[in-house]
Amino acid sequence: MRIRIARLLLPTLLLPTLLLLTVSTAAVAGPSGTSESAAAVSPEFVTVTLHDIADDPAQLDDSGISSDRLVSFFEWLAGNGWQAISLDDIERARSGGKPLPEKAILITVDDGYSSLYNRIYPLALSYRTPIVAALTGSWLDTPEGTPVQYGNRTLPRSHFISWEQAREMQDSGLVEFASHSYDLHHEVQGNPQGNRLPAAVTRQYIPGTGYESEAAYQARLYRDLQRSREQLQRQLGKAPRAIAWPFGRYNQTALHQAAELGYRHSLTLDPEPSRLSAMDPDALYAINRYLPTDNPSLGEWVTAMQYRDPRPNAQRLVTINPRDFDSQSPELTNQKLGAAIDSLVALGATGVVIDATVPDPSGGLAAAWFPTPQLPLQRDLLSRLAAQLKARAGVQVLLRLPHRAALRTLGSEQQVVELFRDLSRQIPADGLIVEDAPALNVQAPVDDLPPWQVRAMRDNWDTAHWPKADALALQAFQVAETERPGLQLIWLAPPQHSLLQPSSLADTTLVPASLHAPLPLPAGVDHFPADGGDTSRRTGVWWGESSPPDSKSLTAAVRTFQQRGGTIFGWSPQDLIEDRPPAKEIAPAVSARTFPSPEALAQ
Repeated sequence: MRIRIARLLLPTLLLPTLLLLTVSTAAVAGPSGTSESAAAVSPEFVTVTLHDIADDPAQLDDSGISSDRLVSFFEWLAGNGWQAISLDDIERARSGGKPLPEKAILITVDDGYSSLYNRIYPLALSYRTPIVAALTGSWLDTPEGTPVQYGNRTLPRSHFISWEQAREMQDSGLVEFASHSYDLHHEVQGNPQGNRLPAAVTRQYIPGTGYESEAAYQARLYRDLQRSREQLQRQLGKAPRAIAWPFGRYNQTALHQAAELGYRHSLTLDPEPSRLSAMDPDALYAINRYLPTDNPSLGEWVTAMQYRDPRPNAQRLVTINPRDFDSQSPELTNQKLGAAIDSLVALGATGVVIDATVPDPSGGLAAAWFPTPQLPLQRDLLSRLAAQLKARAGVQVLLRLPHRAALRTLGSEQQVVELFRDLSRQIPADGLIVEDAPALNVQAPVDDLPPWQVRAMRDNWDTAHWPKADALALQAFQVAETERPGLQLIWLAPPQHSLLQPSSLADTTLVPASLHAPLPLPAGVDHFPADGGDTSRRTGVWWGESSPPDSKSLTAAVRTFQQRGGTIFGWSPQDLIEDRPPAKEIAPAVSARTFPSPEALAQ
């Protein structure tokens, strides 16, 4: 994820230049999936972030690492030519000074556990490894003997380092401290129903008052980040130059506040390499980080750091309409939502498509399922649905807001843009469905485009010659992405678009089809090519029917698609509340959790 202040004001690149860059950066694989020739254009380095370290794995949560595996990792780095770098090294290389080594790695540590001092720091001394450690101010300001509220857990103050230990580590010259906020590492109420969402990106809902105003939200962020800087300056004699966002959550507003206060680096949890590319000079420089989870083995850790397989192996999408959950009775809404969550889990779905607005008979929009000045509010329900589905069903939330219908209703492109901004501010979404935008049919000369290159192309694409409605679709998506960095663009292509032609500007391309019609493949081709790069994991089929499909037809269509090499599909409608078609009947074919083997498909 590229972080910048004036995101939509960046100059666009000419198509030939962009395509040349795309080709060059995919030429010869280096240590992080790029080439030595590409390094001259956009040098890359890898960043790892650690949390708690313990000798006994049973004492760790899902982001902890056992001591033996951490030692193995440090030893592997030393034995395989990797060189640990510091923020000074990055700044020198970025400004044209000494370049980074070919195998460069930045090691960071979040939260300030006591294991930073008694497990990680000794290794840093032994291997002479620089470390960037991010501290949450309110936890360190907690008096000894007073418990620390750490998310949903209460931990003793002794579980975190002391200021004396921090000063000792800083004096070694190997440890630099960053901000992890003063008190944003928690959740706040995000809607009337009481869902708790990350404080740094949520306009909190205050019962009896309503949603926090934009001005109040900005002031809250500014005060917190300022307090963190002042605390670290007072305790350590040095203000932090980097901010590590709590939970990895941030948005354009948060970046503005941090930049105004003098932060120069933004540590994300976006799992991709970082690039020393030219950027807006006023922007925070993004350092993307890999977070090892579930105490991975050394082999799993090393493989993940290379970012060579960044896409999911399978995607399974179904739809819901908020009107099916709308009720004057919160109990009835929750009962229906619980049934839908049970169905999603049983289906093994990976994502759910939710309509964000209510259509009117004239082809416009009658109302919205989220608060916005642009449309009447049907009910403030979308945030509740999204938060519960993500947390309890473990699915990605993909929102559908038709831009042409919005323009027909609002009459102003700027109002449409603001509608999408409000949507993304309010709803914790993972992606947007973009439809009726044929100009998105763009193919680069390179098949294997990792997600960060897709985003780079999308951000720099010149839409001056596109139809206005298509250009508006991309602009509205980009505005939404400023509120939800990492937001995916899912393009619903026109009917009969080839399954072998993913849009180079979309993260995923879905091709409409009928369950009872042949797959939209080119004449004479009946299979995704084995050497087709990421095509089968960037393009899928969308079966849209007038009523829930019968189990037999859906299962047969799915198995045929999988036999052809497909991995992405979705269908609509699926009655999740009444469980039609029944999950137990179709899950063996559709579930991403029980993805059938080639042997099973052949039976």
